[in-house]
Amino acid sequence: MNEKIYDKNSIKKIKGLMIGLLVIILLVGGFLVFFEKIENGYVGVRYSMNGGVRDQTLSQGVKFVGLDKVTQYPIRLQTVKAEKLNLATEDGKATHVSITYAYKVDSKKVSDVFKEFGSISVEDIEANWLKAQLLKSSRSVVARYSLLDVTGSKSTEVQQSILEDFTKAVEPKGFLVEDVAFGVPDVDAETQKSIDEIIKAGQEKEKAILEADTAKTKADSLAYQKVKAAEAEAEANKKLSESISEELIKLKEVEARLEHGWVEVQTGQAIVDTNE
Repeated sequence: MNEKIYDKNSIKKIKGLMIGLLVIILLVGGFLVFFEKIENGYVGVRYSMNGGVRDQTLSQGVKFVGLDKVTQYPIRLQTVKAEKLNLATEDGKATHVSITYAYKVDSKKVSDVFKEFGSISVEDIEANWLKAQLLKSSRSVVARYSLLDVTGSKSTEVQQSILEDFTKAVEPKGFLVEDVAFGVPDVDAETQKSIDEIIKAGQEKEKAILEADTAKTKADSLAYQKVKAAEAEAEANKKLSESISEELIKLKEVEARLEHGWVEVQTGQAIVDTNE
């Protein structure tokens, strides 16, 4: 009799545990279904199952959405790297370049972005539409430059031009690009050898120009020193000449006469100095 009572109590406890577990599962499932967590730096566009978009976007945090769906977009800068884009330069050289860019979605155009692209995730937009626009802009810009310009002296100019073209292409759709980093072009061994030789020749030319400028500067310095020395000597002679007055000349004559003696003829008579 006691064993039967014990079995009934055990069964009741097991049923109670199962019911409790079922309730927890339903609550968790309901939370996952009816609530959406908007990540930090993102906003969510809420839309019904038939595709209708709610007017108000969802900010960061856990939000009740009921049976509606949510697509999230970044309003804080995201860094994306497009690997090995196939480009061609003005001189017909094919190259592969990886380009990194930073972008975000305009918070005022989030709903417009959703209406344009639908429920596609932002990762899919990056991998497809944004990459296609970046490739188009990059090809347009790089085609205006030689490979040497792209890899050397005008690489910064190329990068800035890509940024400007890419920005113009995607901004009307609600994407704001703030930076583009143009990677090192990947070329074949023969092309790389030619580039290295051109760069080396340019460096040697710059070295020769620098040495010539240094030699000219040194020669100019020596010539300048000689001119200044001649000017100083002439100035000294001028000052010496100006300092010799009539009185000084007479004084020197007197000193000479006193030291060596002299003869002066006056009215036909000779006066002889007898100091000797």
